[in-house]
Amino acid sequence: MTKPLIALFCALTLARPLAAQSPAAALSPQLVKLLHDIKAVDTDQLAVSEEDGRFLRVMVASSRAQRALEIGTAFGYSAIWIGLGLRQTGGHLTTIEYDAARAKKAADNIRRAGLADVVTVVAGDGFKEIPRLAGEFDFVFLDAWKRDYQRFFDLVLPRLKPRGLFLAHNVVNKQAEMRDFLGTIQNDPKLFTTIVTPSGEGMSVTYKVELKNKN
Repeated sequence: MTKPLIALFCALTLARPLAAQSPAAALSPQLVKLLHDIKAVDTDQLAVSEEDGRFLRVMVASSRAQRALEIGTAFGYSAIWIGLGLRQTGGHLTTIEYDAARAKKAADNIRRAGLADVVTVVAGDGFKEIPRLAGEFDFVFLDAWKRDYQRFFDLVLPRLKPRGLFLAHNVVNKQAEMRDFLGTIQNDPKLFTTIVTPSGEGMSVTYKVELKNKN
């Protein structure tokens, strides 16, 4: 079994409810309350489910991600889960939110989670802000306007490192809004993709194949 498949197997195996986690993986009562409070005010249901959040954390940690990008912060719920994984790897997340008020609230929530040194919130249009970021990424999570998924993928893929992961949310319950994106990630020979359902919304996990030099 290859390393990326081992990492994915571990993620699918270990993403389980809090009660079944080891004490070392358990969240503090303060963080549990914060995550609950974020969900409670999320009337538009912009945040991922708790199951999806736990899945993101395990994928980040198991892939040993160092430089992560999130497109679509909302109130910071998924960024906190990603940040918890990056706390283990010593990595950093840049998360981009189009709505300035939500970005401000997300930054406050991330600070309250004790992750201000791990997560940077950028307010603005992702199509404008991503080109301003330097370097490459080894982990990307996309949860923005669904009809823009293909455009975001085209923008980010050249900067995703070989063996990097690109995850996208709502690929089951909103697949009709992103058929072009789903066709790309499932049919490109340079990518390995699977779709998992920690919750009913669906998450695609795409691995960028490292091309071997034939010379």
